[in-house]
This record gives sequence, structure tokens and C-alpha cells, in this order.
Amino acid sequence: MRLGKTLCILSTVCMFSFSAYADTKKDFETIATAVGFIDGGPKGAVQMDILYDASNADSTAHAEEVAGIVAGGVGSKVKLTGNKITSVDAATSKVIFVTRGAGSLYGAALAKAGANGGLTVSTDMACLGGGCVLVVKTKPSVDIFVSSAAAGKTATEFASAFSMMITKK
Repeated sequence: MRLGKTLCILSTVCMFSFSAYADTKKDFETIATAVGFIDGGPKGAVQMDILYDASNADSTAHAEEVAGIVAGGVGSKVKLTGNKITSVDAATSKVIFVTRGAGSLYGAALAKAGANGGLTVSTDMACLGGGCVLVVKTKPSVDIFVSSAAAGKTATEFASAFSMMITKK
């Protein structure tokens, strides 16, 4: 009896933890909209590199999740699709999405984005500043965070109208 209650509680906690951690289509619609506000940034169909650490199970699972969400394309002015990569050297897109658990790749991803004339984005707050220019959260409300330091390293400039929608860090 006690074991059944414990398993029920654990499964409920895990279910709520996972659902709070999962990305949504809205996250990527928001990222696509934000990319559309970059001065001189990419427009139209953009294949986003999804950078993950293959040695980290959470990072690998997040890459699969993201690839599934953007598989048919997400966004309007900028329509994001995805290409999973495990090496920063393989990044060719102007938009590099950095997964959870890929902390060891932050600095190299930011440098590569700068070299490609692009930016790094994520839904993982841990990436903000150290590796990502832009982090989006849409639960419980839409929050768009921009690291001024990281944006400077990639020479990313957003349209002035966008500044009212973001929180600079």
C-alpha cells in the first residue's frame, strides 16, 4: 500500500517537473519573431542549428524535442526549421539554438555565431550571457531576455521597437 502511494506521488512529481521543463511551439514562434527584429538579420526560411552535447542525456533529449517542434517550420516572417549538430564547427546557420545541458559549448557557440554573423538562442536561462544572446520563456508568461554582453560579442542589434518587449541582462 505504502509503495503504491509513493510511486503515485513520484510519478505525479515527475510529470509536473517534465511538463514545466518542456519547450512549446510558442517558445519557437517567439524566437522566430525575435529573430525577425534583428537589424539586417535573417528573413524567410531559416534552418536553425540545434547544438547539443551528445554526452549529456538531457541535452540529447532536448535536441530531439526541439527538432520535433520545429520539424514543419515555426514562425511567419522568419520560419525556423532545425538541424541537430553536436559540434560547434558544424554550425553554419545564422541562428544557433543551444540546448539544456550543453554548458561546455557556450563560449564556442557564441564565438561561432559571431563568426557566422548570427546569434545564439535558447529556452534555458543558464545559457543567457555565457553563451546565448537571446533566451525565451513563454510559461507562465512571455519573457524575452537579451544579454547585452553576448549581443555585443556577436554584433547583434535589434530594432528599437523590439527593446520594449525585452528584458536586458
